[in-house]
Amino acid sequence: MVSCRLLAVFLMTFSSVVFAGSVNVNMSNHAAQFEVGYSVNGNADMQSGFLYNDQSSVIVDTGLVANGGNGGGDQEAASGLSGGGGVKAIAGTIKQSGAGNFVSCIAIGGQVTYSFPEAPAFAVSGEYFTALKITSFGDADRFNQFGLRIEMGPPHAKFFLGYREITFDIIGAGGVSVDKGGYTGIMFSF
Repeated sequence: MVSCRLLAVFLMTFSSVVFAGSVNVNMSNHAAQFEVGYSVNGNADMQSGFLYNDQSSVIVDTGLVANGGNGGGDQEAASGLSGGGGVKAIAGTIKQSGAGNFVSCIAIGGQVTYSFPEAPAFAVSGEYFTALKITSFGDADRFNQFGLRIEMGPPHAKFFLGYREITFDIIGAGGVSVDKGGYTGIMFSF
């Protein structure tokens, strides 16, 4: 049953690679992540990812983030500030002390990016997603994901450095960190 759920989320995640508008590969000393994204009607971004850590935990996710819209137009471009909110489905197996826990949840959250108008090759981006007990399933009791990163480079190939925390509260075991700390990566846009 657990493998069927993981397979379903995996297929949702990687079927979108064919239509990818961006590919993001990043890693820390303890985890590696692969993400793809593409624009939906210019007003939202579909994002899917796969994360693996040194404890053999695996997390897959897919979600939709609605952008602030085109209503800001030139004002939004001049300010350099953009953002949006959305929802993502997350599933995986968390390994700790030799035991494995199946976790899944529906998380809500958002992301904000500030591109410096005087230096458009540089940007700062932050995100936060959370799932409370009511939308956490399996062995999960809660989920939190926080990230902050600095991006640099041309629009079609950005290098970034960041910090992230991805944690699940496991029923009967407390908080388990899937990844926590600095990471580096590159994102290609098509």
